[in-house]
Amino acid sequence: MATEGAKTEQDYVNLLNRVYGGGKGFFLRFCPHPDRNGLRPVKVVKTVIEAARGTEAEMWALFDRDSGDKTPQEIGEAMRLAAANGVQVALSHPSFELWLLLHFQQHTSPENGRSAAVIDKLRKHPDADGFADYDTQSGDRGKGLGGRRGEALLKKEKIAIRNARALVRQCPNPHGGCSARGLTVERIPAEGEPYDDWTRRTGHAPGCDPALRDPSADVWRLLVSLGIGTDET
Repeated sequence: MATEGAKTEQDYVNLLNRVYGGGKGFFLRFCPHPDRNGLRPVKVVKTVIEAARGTEAEMWALFDRDSGDKTPQEIGEAMRLAAANGVQVALSHPSFELWLLLHFQQHTSPENGRSAAVIDKLRKHPDADGFADYDTQSGDRGKGLGGRRGEALLKKEKIAIRNARALVRQCPNPHGGCSARGLTVERIPAEGEPYDDWTRRTGHAPGCDPALRDPSADVWRLLVSLGIGTDET
């Protein structure tokens, strides 16, 4: 697995490993992260491809649409590279913080690639214990998910998955046809799957521009693939 960020996303995945990994029989391993300031989407995909070369490891890439310097072309290039190499992508639009917020409430307003409103809602939600100072400090307290923050997310996975699936149905794709209803998450071929087929695996219709899926959070697919958020968890 490769992530854009070196803190929040990795803290979250470590939480999944610690709480659910033993019982569910998985362990998510990170690729080395060369830049604590974050990787570009294409670099995230290339990093996990290189790390998994010669192995049978399932490949996941986590990155987002946040910030004005990520163009639609860059997001599209990363997605097509992933499809061509058998990489699963958990794209968040505008940011990974949307996935965190979906544990507590739905959020359907487009943010045009900016995460300020999402983070503000996360800080203010009464059930988001420990998030009041999220991203206001340096170090682990800035965007870390230790302590009360991580605990606040646990056992709310089913809510987050339901909210994220609903966003797929509301996708602004002008051609329609996006839906995650009844969608399962299966391991994809190692390489060479047509992009349209790969896109359908995410619940989005062919021709749906990933850069325009605002808001959306595909991290739910990772949890479903791991068996988290089902009736027994």
